[in-house]
Amino acid sequence: MDVVLIGAGNVAHVLGRTLKQAGHRIVSVWNRDQQKAGQLAQELMATVVEKPEQLPQDADLYILAVSDYAISELVGSFNINKGILIHNAGTVAIDVLAPAAKKYGVLWPMKMIRTSMTTLGDCTIVVDGNDDDTRHQLEQLAGQLSARVTQADDATRQKMHLVAAISSNFTNHMYHQAADYCKNMGIDFSLFYPLIESAAIQIQTAYPGDVQAGPAFRGDNATIERHRALLTGNPGLLRLYDEVTLSIREKFAR
Repeated sequence: MDVVLIGAGNVAHVLGRTLKQAGHRIVSVWNRDQQKAGQLAQELMATVVEKPEQLPQDADLYILAVSDYAISELVGSFNINKGILIHNAGTVAIDVLAPAAKKYGVLWPMKMIRTSMTTLGDCTIVVDGNDDDTRHQLEQLAGQLSARVTQADDATRQKMHLVAAISSNFTNHMYHQAADYCKNMGIDFSLFYPLIESAAIQIQTAYPGDVQAGPAFRGDNATIERHRALLTGNPGLLRLYDEVTLSIREKFAR
């Protein structure tokens, strides 16, 4: 496929690299910041487009790899007659692209993406299309980028995005809080890596509720109070500890 990247952020960088590694050709890059567009275009051996209206009209795929709020803003800037126009957002409806293209869809890599990544790697890619042919083409394309591909409509994709936020973003926030506590207490956070890894591995073969552990799960009030005493000087983390403890107790009727 000949691909046009609209945007030059994290997703544009990593998706562009992954597509190129899969044998596709990145022909053009546009971004509001022309310097960033030029840097990405140079890496991917593509040309830089100065204005959205100047996008080539003969590409096979146009990737609107911009922030969620910018998608609807940019859609009115171009008209795609030949190729497929897609966005990569988990919560933005597919039909926001309807004014700009006859064939359009979604290709959402379910992953926290950083510019430094050389490829998407192992991740689930969620796709949708405005008709069966577009959906099929995007499923085939996604299959070249990842072994985990699924199709989901707007409503299902938004629910999946919610689950992703809870299971990944919220979890990372917990890691952040724990790492900060370790730093303040002079404890090496890397000592907990095996524990974190084993928990992530366990839930791939067992239902999360079946492997829950800890003082809140056991109803161990003495340990909970000792933990709380250690957090008296950290009201934010204490509040978080109390909320999660209550949630576990309610879930398991402790």
